[in-house]
Amino acid sequence: MRSRQIGFFYGDDHGDFNHKYGRRYQNKPETALLSDFDHVLAALYAENNDVSIKYRHDAISKPNECVTPAPAKVDRLKEIWEKLLPHRELIVLGGNLKTKPPAGDEYSASDMSDGERVTLYLIAQALLAKPDTLLIFDEPELHINRSILAKLWDEIESARPDCCFLYITHDVEFASSRHAATKYALRAFRRVPHDAWDIERVPERSELPDDIVATIVGSRRPVLFVEGDGGSLDSALYRRVYDDFTVVPVGSCEQVIHTVSAFAARPELHRVGCAGLVDADGRTDAEATHLASKGVYRLPVSEVENVLLLPGVFLALAESLSFTPDEARSRLAALKDIVFEQASRQINEICLRYTKRRVDAQMKKIGLSGSDIAALDADFRQASATIDPAAIFAGAKDALTTALDNQEFEKVLLAYDNKVLLSEVAKQLGYQQRALEELVGRTLRSDKDSTLHVVLR
Repeated sequence: MRSRQIGFFYGDDHGDFNHKYGRRYQNKPETALLSDFDHVLAALYAENNDVSIKYRHDAISKPNECVTPAPAKVDRLKEIWEKLLPHRELIVLGGNLKTKPPAGDEYSASDMSDGERVTLYLIAQALLAKPDTLLIFDEPELHINRSILAKLWDEIESARPDCCFLYITHDVEFASSRHAATKYALRAFRRVPHDAWDIERVPERSELPDDIVATIVGSRRPVLFVEGDGGSLDSALYRRVYDDFTVVPVGSCEQVIHTVSAFAARPELHRVGCAGLVDADGRTDAEATHLASKGVYRLPVSEVENVLLLPGVFLALAESLSFTPDEARSRLAALKDIVFEQASRQINEICLRYTKRRVDAQMKKIGLSGSDIAALDADFRQASATIDPAAIFAGAKDALTTALDNQEFEKVLLAYDNKVLLSEVAKQLGYQQRALEELVGRTLRSDKDSTLHVVLR
């Protein structure tokens, strides 16, 4: 083995396996940070040189034969690199690697960005590994752009089918991208009575997506499934208010309900516990009671943003902004007048949207069990005949009109599906909407015992 390759494997150009523990890992293989980028490049060029010398030797010794050069590992690295980063050409020179953008000057490997260097380094490490090796990568997502992360490791695994890959990661999304892999959650470590890890295998073949199952298994707290995505206001509110839960946004309200139901069907996950929260979204009290029996709870407002309009929450928010009690009540009264006025003006639109949701919900409940097209048609007509949009609309309008006439603010918020109302809260408190959202987040982060935190909870 050449000295450059010895340095790559053992951390020293004159070392051997007996020196690897101390020289490559500084006697701390669990925590030592490798700083061997130059060793990796040197080993690549040593292997490339070996391939080139062999090709020259074969060409000279067999002058009458057409000798095809074997691909070097650096050639495979270039192929993978340019597939992942098509906007960066990798240039292989006699003693250095360079990269070049479509319009710009080329630059050497030492001047690459962290992401480029890590990408090159990881590909090279895998290509240079000895045959049939167990390769352990700790935090394989580090410095890698998420858009190429899964593809990078797909390419590396394909390039080394003889090796076994073991990843240690906190990135649940990356873990779920390893589709054929067995996955485990490391739950705890103990030293008494002896050193041991608490390791749990992540269940497979579930209606729950892999990333959600991994989150549940890896969680030490109960899980709360909510609407929205990771960056939405509702997710941020829930994370702050329910800080004793692992909050997992899963998209639509239907997806929240489905996910909680799928969780209930997996008894091996029940030790964690879970619940769901959905917007009121036109659900009746009877439907809310039914959902609650399954662990899914309805908010007291049609849209989560309007939680900040609830009287107790608004007053707590005003208090956190140093409004006097009289000023806060005056601003709340003005806010109520605006909501009543807007709801009265938009009552037909509000009730029409409600009717559409009710019709959609009832259509989804139709059981179509016909064994032929005639029976199916008859089932559909009979079931759909029981749905009366005009009656639903009239009932919704009567209920909302009564609430408006009686100035029942919270009943109006339960029906009024208008996210823009949050901007009216901001105006009453002297803020832009975005600034108010950021303020609420900071307040909830800084003091979990604040009046606002307690009232929201």
